[in-house]
Amino acid sequence: MHQHDPFDCRCPHAAFSDRIFAEAQSAFSRRAFLTSAAAAGVALLLPWRARAAQRVTVLKAARLFDGTNMHAPGVLVVRGERIVSMNAGDAGSDAAVIDLGDVTLMPGLIDCHTHVAARVVPSLYFEAMAPKNTVADNVPEAALYSIRNAQTMLRNGFTTLRDVGGGAGIDLALRNAINNGAVVGPHIFAAGPALSITGGHGDTNDIPDWVHEDPSVGFGAVSYGPYGFREIVREHVKRHVDHIKILATGGVLSYGDVWNVPQMNEDEITAVVDESTKFGRKVCAHAHGDPGIAMAVKGGVHCVEHCTGVSDRTLAEMKQRGTFMTPTIWALDSILQPGNPNHIAQNSLEKAEKMRKIRNDGMQRTLAAGAKIAYGTDAGVFPHHENAKDFGLLASMGMHPLDLMRAATTVAAENIGVSDRGALAPGKLADVVAFAGDPSRSITLLERKPSFVMLGGSKIALDELAV
Repeated sequence: MHQHDPFDCRCPHAAFSDRIFAEAQSAFSRRAFLTSAAAAGVALLLPWRARAAQRVTVLKAARLFDGTNMHAPGVLVVRGERIVSMNAGDAGSDAAVIDLGDVTLMPGLIDCHTHVAARVVPSLYFEAMAPKNTVADNVPEAALYSIRNAQTMLRNGFTTLRDVGGGAGIDLALRNAINNGAVVGPHIFAAGPALSITGGHGDTNDIPDWVHEDPSVGFGAVSYGPYGFREIVREHVKRHVDHIKILATGGVLSYGDVWNVPQMNEDEITAVVDESTKFGRKVCAHAHGDPGIAMAVKGGVHCVEHCTGVSDRTLAEMKQRGTFMTPTIWALDSILQPGNPNHIAQNSLEKAEKMRKIRNDGMQRTLAAGAKIAYGTDAGVFPHHENAKDFGLLASMGMHPLDLMRAATTVAAENIGVSDRGALAPGKLADVVAFAGDPSRSITLLERKPSFVMLGGSKIALDELAV
């Protein structure tokens, strides 16, 4: 993950050919949009940041998790948007004091695998059974729904999201709107469309030949060969993505492919990693099945998403290379819920049923090997408000609560490639959450709503966010 240069302008220096990105960006910028969004409960941030500039606040709690270890009692001094210390004596006499009681202060949680953007479909009749406000037949409407998705996860205590594949430019536009202070939301690190082979997990394989899809709306950016994928990386960098996502194998929710068959060749993966690294971007790889996982790791990706059925041999290679793993446990389990409440197609249900035992066995090998696990959920496959469910599921597989807390804070920040968050320490960004009780003893406490969220040094009014 590249570090953001404050002088790195995010506006294009030449005319975009991508009409769809322009529509989404415009939707977030127009006064009419801001008026309607405010009516839906979206607060404006511009005066919020001005007031927070030099304000000093002391947070007190029964406990504090600094991203690595637990402390009792918990004290945190915040000035402006940064953390000063864990010593109340550094606050000064005019500091505001907030005593939160029997809670645990923590760094803002990080979800390393999300899909924030609502889907854009050619006709709402195609998605008649989809949950309300999760799809739209135009980009501006989908952009509005996406604000709710982001704010829903902020209400869960997730102050940073890594979005690993979104179409229509909505993920990039929403990131910019939040960064510019137009709307309240978690920090977003966006990938743009994931890179896919023809007919692969990111291609649209369930429409007839005579129907042509606008490639800028689709989930995947389709190409072939090392130089074809290098060009897509360059196009993505042009649009200021934060990282690159590749689809190294088939998937569960894609029609017509096999979930555990490698799709990208090693020379294609190597080319993507080389080109991305040149421009300071990390590469994460969707991969199910050990042959595809091993190929992605050998190709040099920085993180493997899902990592279903990984072998001991591949885990040893990952450990040697420092490759992260982002398991997404609830994503698979949510597909297999009794009654199929998410309306999953039969083709995908059959894939998921075959994968469950292979997934579980691979997770046991992963935990035994001491792999670098970063918290990630695949929110968007299931409703976004459920993105804290992986805590309890991973604990049931044998992961220790403190390791889970680190996975969603310090380890997640390292995975993304940022050093200004994920820990409560002097100079870090004051993204802070508080959960009732002691999650180091009962990790499922993190599946409940936090009692307090601070974003960039300012308290967030959780009841004013979209639900």
